[in-house]
Amino acid sequence: MKTNRIARRLTAAALFVVPAALIGCSSSSGPRHAGDIDSIRSDPTPALHTLAQRSDDRYNNHARMKDQNFRIISEDIDHIFFLDRPSRLHHGIKP
Repeated sequence: MKTNRIARRLTAAALFVVPAALIGCSSSSGPRHAGDIDSIRSDPTPALHTLAQRSDDRYNNHARMKDQNFRIISEDIDHIFFLDRPSRLHHGIKP
């Protein structure tokens, strides 16, 4: 019987605490916050600098492109000076 009473009290407390926690506190006289509907309407995606990228995404993309370009340049230089494959000069020489 004692556990029944404790269970009822816990249930009653949960019925009051959970909705209060979900609703939260609101003050209409305070300063406007970031979730204000007018600020959302004026800039719905404040973190995006392009249609699909944030500034960090753009910086990461630029870093990847620079890295890829430098590796391609290295491969091109090796190709120009024939350093990308072994020499074939020794194949015709017999000891």
